[in-house]
Amino acid sequence: MYSVKKSPTSARNAAVEMRALVGSQVPLIVAKALTFTIQQAQRDIKAEMPRVFEGGATPYTLNATRIEPATPANLVARVAVKDRTSNNGTLPEDYLLPQVDGGRRKEKRFERNMRYAGALGPGQRAVLGRSVPANLLTPQGNLKRGEIQRILTATRTAFDPAQRKTRSARSRKNARNAPYFVGGLDRVSMVGGELAVKKGAMAPGVYRREAGGGITPILVFVRKPPSYRPRLDFEGIARRTAERDFARTFQRLLAASTR
Repeated sequence: MYSVKKSPTSARNAAVEMRALVGSQVPLIVAKALTFTIQQAQRDIKAEMPRVFEGGATPYTLNATRIEPATPANLVARVAVKDRTSNNGTLPEDYLLPQVDGGRRKEKRFERNMRYAGALGPGQRAVLGRSVPANLLTPQGNLKRGEIQRILTATRTAFDPAQRKTRSARSRKNARNAPYFVGGLDRVSMVGGELAVKKGAMAPGVYRREAGGGITPILVFVRKPPSYRPRLDFEGIARRTAERDFARTFQRLLAASTR
């Protein structure tokens, strides 16, 4: 029987080589552990959203965070709210950060469009009326996208002088019969592109014609931007995940590198 045994010297050399190998891999291992941990933090934040937001969270909100992975040269990993959007919609940071930090919400895209059209005044915001029919709302309590588009179409039609002058009599009639109109403005109200109810007759906002001749305030124009209390403990969730997961994730990756 023939066997080869390592001498004490060769064993010491092997140990030195192993420590050197592990040492050279440590920054990479730390970067991986940081990135895996922050990915878990992102999942934990996402899991908390349906619980803290009334009516749950939309897919857009659930996908409103982003990851910045760590690298061996930069041992920092971050989870953050997205500061850009690919569909020209409301920036996630504009509506999600007030839910995290509290405070006033920023202007929404449809409010900017209404302001450009001349319906919404400087500094004003559009908030939901108290009696908006449930069939116009999403499960989260927001106006459905289709209803927002109908409101914007009515707004542009009412306040664009070029469109009012060039429309046919039939088009003007259809506008007067459209479900939405802007009313109660300081100067005069615009109903389907026609001058109508004078100042003081109704609060400024967007109204919907109902069967039987009634109207329902859908959006009310207010001077003070809505404020939110903190709901989503974004940083707290990420910190607790890091405290729970990082050390064991690092040890697991370190052990795997020495096998």
